[in-house]
Amino acid sequence: MRLTRRGRAVVVVAMVLLSLGGYWLGTRTASHAAAQAPAPGHAALFSVVVHEGEAPRSL
Repeated sequence: MRLTRRGRAVVVVAMVLLSLGGYWLGTRTASHAAAQAPAPGHAALFSVVVHEGEAPRSL
């Protein structure tokens, strides 16, 4: 597909705006999720630490 210089500029600006919009929506959603208390009856998230010499499969 061949684009003129103006066409390439429009595509680049559109991609930048879409990326920034996605980033903004992601940070907005994450802040709302962090502000809400966990629902009762749901299991809390947990983490596992894999130490040196251990494999995740052996846990």
